[in-house]
Amino acid sequence: MLRTLLLLIALLVVIGIALVATGYVNLRQGADGSVSIQTEDVEVGTTTTNVQVPVVKMETRQVETPSLSVTNGQANAQ
Repeated sequence: MLRTLLLLIALLVVIGIALVATGYVNLRQGADGSVSIQTEDVEVGTTTTNVQVPVVKMETRQVETPSLSVTNGQANAQ
């Protein structure tokens, strides 16, 4: 139980360091010793853009394929 709690705290610290290092969170200390936190706006959504997409097209071709036939050695009687 204690290991899980310590792992969770360590994970939160690592996430906080990553946010400060990437610039999403700015920490500023004022002249009187106060600390202010400024965060950047993050937009999540979709946009329409043109991209090249590979297309798979079906076409009929004659190719050699392995085949197997079994006969019983008897001639067909008519």
